[in-house]
Amino acid sequence: MQLNDETLKKIVVGSGFVSEEDFDKAKKSAEELDKNVRDVLVFRGHISEEALSKLISKHLNIKYADIGRQSIPEEILSLIPEKIAKTYRMVPIAVKDNKLMLAMSDPGDFEALEFAKRQTGMSVEPLYASNDDVRRAIGQYKKGIKEEFSKVILENLKQAKVDDDLAKSAEKLPIINILDSILEYATSERASDVHIETLEEEVVIRFRIDGVLRDIIKLPKGIETALVARIKILSNLKIDEHRVPQDGRYKFNIDDNVIALRISIIPGFYGENVVMRILKESARPLSLEELGLSGDGLEIIKRNITRPHGMILVTGPTGSGKTTTLYSILNILNTIEVKIATIEDPIEYGINRVSQIQVNNKTGLDFAAGLRALLRHDPDIIMVGEIRDQETAEISVHAALTGHLVLSTLHTNTAAGAIPRFIDMGVEGFLLASTVNVILAQRLVRKICNACITTYKPDKALVKQFESKLGITLTGQKFYKGKGCEQCGGKGFMGRIGIYEVLEVTETIRELITDKTNSEDIQKAAMKEGMITMLRDGLDKVASGQTTIDEVIRVIREE
Repeated sequence: MQLNDETLKKIVVGSGFVSEEDFDKAKKSAEELDKNVRDVLVFRGHISEEALSKLISKHLNIKYADIGRQSIPEEILSLIPEKIAKTYRMVPIAVKDNKLMLAMSDPGDFEALEFAKRQTGMSVEPLYASNDDVRRAIGQYKKGIKEEFSKVILENLKQAKVDDDLAKSAEKLPIINILDSILEYATSERASDVHIETLEEEVVIRFRIDGVLRDIIKLPKGIETALVARIKILSNLKIDEHRVPQDGRYKFNIDDNVIALRISIIPGFYGENVVMRILKESARPLSLEELGLSGDGLEIIKRNITRPHGMILVTGPTGSGKTTTLYSILNILNTIEVKIATIEDPIEYGINRVSQIQVNNKTGLDFAAGLRALLRHDPDIIMVGEIRDQETAEISVHAALTGHLVLSTLHTNTAAGAIPRFIDMGVEGFLLASTVNVILAQRLVRKICNACITTYKPDKALVKQFESKLGITLTGQKFYKGKGCEQCGGKGFMGRIGIYEVLEVTETIRELITDKTNSEDIQKAAMKEGMITMLRDGLDKVASGQTTIDEVIRVIREE
């Protein structure tokens, strides 16, 4: 019962969610970029994953199962073996009156339904769920992975022997199993980074989950040499080099997901330390709406990314999701009609049909040199990973002036702060006024876990502080938090979402930029013209139950 593109077109165009023109463009792009047309419709913001799934379930006359954040009891999951659930893309979610409720991405799979009946001895009611939701639900089979992880590590530590020949030690099964278990557990916990830190008497494994580091397990001192050697072998680094930093990459597969690891190894006082950034290459790109953009800010971004030239800047501190936002924009713009080229440090995700250059300072290929080379490559759209010096800034502005759309990032706290930063780098104000179209400032806040969300009353002083800053009253406003449950590991949070301020460069703002006005006055003028500040956007997400007031304070640090 898999839907072909023509049937899908009738469903979504007939619903009024997507115009026929937008569908045809998405289908063409899907064919050119070797992607699924459903994914293209979603990440380009034509329709949400949930709305699309509900339309399909209605067409199939099968109930829709909203299982994206549903916690499924282990006794229910155990009714269908994990291997079979993966094979047939189905998940048992409940039993009612001796009837198994089965969420499936293809409810018409007769073979899968027959297996479920034989396996459980129950009648089966198929429910429709999106591919993404089914994949996430299948991940719940890993609920017992924490106990299994500790057991596997301890068993392999007993067998692990590290000798002088590090290459041999790294190829032995116990070391291989330890590293594989760490990576599998990190992936199941949605970690963005794995830290292996060598201390005086032990080795600490830490995961960064939803932007916060957590201690996971401690290993005995000595094991790290073989573990680091194993990582070096996999990422083609020098195994006998311990005195200088090394960077590498490698890929592996977990549950049909292609995972890329970006490796950074540095020498420390007690031994080498490793950080592995986890990048899910097979995941669908997120739409701007899924990132957290909404309202006027979303419309401003959508309007400006379709302009043929100028600059789009994303600002914020390290780890605020700037590159993810730029990648989402690139995926929206990526069609066969335009040439897109990037200069990055590092390249985080490969994008089909986009020319991506990796910065290599050893060979003199820095941002400025790479950008100059790209301008001779006849691009329409250029992404510069970061503008951090005068030469890169001037070339970027020149590119925007000569008919290119330039996307880049800056390290400033506010959107308005990007202008003085450029001027400090030596770029003339009148040039900036002619080239910058929009500036987006952002932070990432943790999302409240949907499985354990509840209302609460925050500290009164905290609420008064926000009222004074925004000049509004929050009387009667509901506040939410997560109580902590098995699904979120007791933290009360699951995933992250962006909070934003979007500064569109209007005629008024252009005049202020030309006059080299300070960031405070630019900010006031933008707010007078209707710009929603990051603080206000954060409070809007607090009011809608997406995050907590404490989270907004933590990431913005307003004084």
